[in-house]
Amino acid sequence: MNKANFNVVGNNENQELVKGIAFVKSRRAPLNVAQMVMEMNAKTIPNGVMIDTVYADTSSEGDYDRKEIGWLFDVLKDADFKVVVVKSLNDITDDILDLEEFVRTINDMGIWLYFLEVGPVPITVSHAEEFRC
Repeated sequence: MNKANFNVVGNNENQELVKGIAFVKSRRAPLNVAQMVMEMNAKTIPNGVMIDTVYADTSSEGDYDRKEIGWLFDVLKDADFKVVVVKSLNDITDDILDLEEFVRTINDMGIWLYFLEVGPVPITVSHAEEFRC
């Protein structure tokens, strides 16, 4: 997918939205997570991405090799998601090298990372420090 596939100016009625999955690291109640995802969708839809599914990581762990990240990859392998949407890159990991591995893995799967503060751009390791990770 290239940037031309995203409508970064504003969503129009004829545009087909790409299917996204939100990765949310939160121990909040399900209704609070649902509200958070509605707010995320308000930002992603104008950019051509519809959050179709939510993967909530309720663990207190922050390591990249936690089972919840493995489960996310299982979901990504079995579905046709085009974008993983996150509020914070730190939801994935606090370690820059692990973030590099995550980005490389989903990019190899043909999936983009949509960081809410930046939008629908392919985030590479060179961007990670700019995004406070």
